[in-house]
Amino acid sequence: MFNWWDDLLASIEAGIKAGIESGLQSLAQTLAPLLQIPEATAPFQRIALFRAGVDQPIAGSGIRVEGAAWCLESHWPQTIPLFELPEAHLWLEVPSAQRGDQLLLCRALVKTGRLPEGAQLFLSRSQPLGWTFSRTVSLVGDRDWHLREVPFHLKPDPQSPGLIKIGVEFLGRGVVWLRDIELLQAPAKLKPITDVMDELL
Repeated sequence: MFNWWDDLLASIEAGIKAGIESGLQSLAQTLAPLLQIPEATAPFQRIALFRAGVDQPIAGSGIRVEGAAWCLESHWPQTIPLFELPEAHLWLEVPSAQRGDQLLLCRALVKTGRLPEGAQLFLSRSQPLGWTFSRTVSLVGDRDWHLREVPFHLKPDPQSPGLIKIGVEFLGRGVVWLRDIELLQAPAKLKPITDVMDELL
């Protein structure tokens, strides 16, 4: 008897859902140019190199050394912190990094095994007030050794230096091997805001 009413409600709900999805997609397309990682204006230079058997990761549990690599094993979703560097360390290595936007790059050799839900290698910056900004790259499946890189756009704040962090976030169970973890830096080339606005309009 009330099938027409149910059909009307279903039609309205479908229209609202389609409108929301369309709006979110449009917003994502609008913001994309503003969220892109800028280009480097000079070759990357190494700030730090971490090697198994030489450097000790922050996390003690869930990590073991196998030859020249760290083996990280997880049975549930969790974050395993590996290394931290004060932002001031970057300025000591590259004094000019205090001026202007910078690009950081975490580069590592990675091998994965039994990762049904996947994992992520992350590079982040934690600020003294508690804010943390992260970039990640996905680690999936069963893959032999391959190179993975995580770029990060850093805006230095000499008045409030942060903490640069490298780690792995497991989305479920699995095993990840890492070796020769590098942190590199280069000055960033920002796209003029007029060019960004032209892309948005």
